[in-house]
Amino acid sequence: MSAFLGLFGTILLAALLGGGSAGFLGVFIIGLRMPFIAVFSAHAALAGAVFGVLLDIPTSMAAFIGALIGAILLAVLLKNRRTDPNAVLGTLFSLMLGLAFLGIGLSDGAKSPMLGLLWGSLLFVTKSQIIKMAVLAFILLVFALVFRHELKLILFSRELASLITNDWLVLCVLLVLSAAIITVNLETVGGLLLYSLIANPAVAALRLAGNFRSSLILSAFFGALSAVGGFAAAYWIDLPVGACIVLFSSFIVGISHLFPGKIRF
Repeated sequence: MSAFLGLFGTILLAALLGGGSAGFLGVFIIGLRMPFIAVFSAHAALAGAVFGVLLDIPTSMAAFIGALIGAILLAVLLKNRRTDPNAVLGTLFSLMLGLAFLGIGLSDGAKSPMLGLLWGSLLFVTKSQIIKMAVLAFILLVFALVFRHELKLILFSRELASLITNDWLVLCVLLVLSAAIITVNLETVGGLLLYSLIANPAVAALRLAGNFRSSLILSAFFGALSAVGGFAAAYWIDLPVGACIVLFSSFIVGISHLFPGKIRF
């Protein structure tokens, strides 16, 4: 066991941070009825990375810029509280997908640095990525603590929240944080699988938790457990890591359905 930890300690730390922050974030995303935001942000980051390669900008920086632009566009369009968020997400997703493939078509070089964001690679995580994960996880935690009342109001009703607080500003910050966390996890989990790591722990936690606070804690735990458990299963059975993480998180959701649901937003 000590040899395993010594060999894969960095990977396990990345799994804990990435899975935990994704699960924690998932409660807000599921509560806002916008689970598709993970897929949208992933493809916005992909579009940014593609044009980053064309403009000779570092891939990780360009990916974040793309996700950030996508988050800002989404926030602007959601300023009207009557707007259907999923309709907006569908439209913006199509835009980002089109831009990504346009950039890929314009590129003459290797496509692997661009497409690598869709699949991720937990096995090749670096210390700099871990630092980014830790910093963003801390920022998300502080944000959730400082604005806990506003966030609960927004999840319950944006119309009611608008009468008491600046709900749009809080939502903007949440969307930007979501873009940052999703982008940093793209490099380890991959955009095509990240949706499950965000949605599944939150769905399971919201069924089992007795209140909002415990749902956040439980979802972060399920996210970390999914990432670590999926990696361990992939190591022992010799299977793709990302697929095992998704299947592990799906297994947790399946187990949660054996118990009666508690929280309803």
